[in-house]
Amino acid sequence: MFQVSEVLRKVPFFQSLGKDGIDFIIERLKFKPFEANETICQAGDPGDKMYIIINGNVKVVVQADPGGEENIVAQLKTGDYFGEMSLLTGEPRSASVVTTEPSEMFILNKSDFDVIIERFPSISLSMSKIMSQRLRDTNQKAAQRGSADVARISGDLSQKPLEEVMKACEKDSLNGRVMIKNGEQVGELLYARGELQKVVLGDYPEDQALDMMLNWQEGRFMIEQRPIQVQEKAKAAAAAAPEQPCLLIVNNSMVVQKLLQRAFESMGYEVYTVETAAKASKMIRSLEPHLIISDTKLPDAEGVSFLKTYREISQTPVVLLTEASGKDQIRTATSDYSDIHFTNSQEVGEVVKIVESILKNG
Repeated sequence: MFQVSEVLRKVPFFQSLGKDGIDFIIERLKFKPFEANETICQAGDPGDKMYIIINGNVKVVVQADPGGEENIVAQLKTGDYFGEMSLLTGEPRSASVVTTEPSEMFILNKSDFDVIIERFPSISLSMSKIMSQRLRDTNQKAAQRGSADVARISGDLSQKPLEEVMKACEKDSLNGRVMIKNGEQVGELLYARGELQKVVLGDYPEDQALDMMLNWQEGRFMIEQRPIQVQEKAKAAAAAAPEQPCLLIVNNSMVVQKLLQRAFESMGYEVYTVETAAKASKMIRSLEPHLIISDTKLPDAEGVSFLKTYREISQTPVVLLTEASGKDQIRTATSDYSDIHFTNSQEVGEVVKIVESILKNG
């Protein structure tokens, strides 16, 4: 016998609810029968409903050419459900759903879903985690294919604040960008391997731009994740075009990070920034930079102990940002490591000259 409560408990983001919560949802479900070969929803329709199949069967169709063969990507049966993520993101349907036999459905409208979310906010958090996992899965599949396609996930800032979006991007090691729109204003966050690299909002300075966007309570966001090229494709691209020098800046000071980043980017370099040795290690493994520019005082590494971590991963040249007064002491402490270079200050012009000299002679 079909039990609505049992089906709801199989939905991942309803699993944490008790009996009262399940009953609260059941009270808001709408019943509707469908004939065989009836279209329940079409690709492009508003994503404002979730469906639970009481009995019957449906097929999920994408990219069906007019007059051509259907591209069936899934078959759903009694107890299955669909359209759940559209309730959170508000995105139009990405596929059409058609019954293959007479079927009966329970429908949860977005207006009722919003009431449920307000009563049980944990549902929104669970759905966000599922959305993040789908983003990772999509990117992994694209990377395995060697595809340059862009995986996109979007949503509403009123349902998922930008702060939560940024945490998800860092956790999922986003390689791409987040577009944020509030009225006529459009901002952009650029990520590399989960690290925020650049903030863009009109002509505002980055820190001010980020503060403004974090305060937006309404609007839309879109995460665009570009899969990392597989090795063969990366080699082909490198052979077809001159290699762009890639630098990794490791510094706990946002001011120093941005000053050096802007200087080297203006010279055509590809620049990434992190603030800790642990994050630098992660970036070195995936990025394989041509050169590392590092401070000698990092939050998670005493003295120059971070060099041991770097050298266990890569023999990439390292430029240490030092002052003339303490350079000899640090030079002695790093004597066991090769290809280490020193500055007399953190003045941008001097750092640029040292880096250019190393890359030219390397």
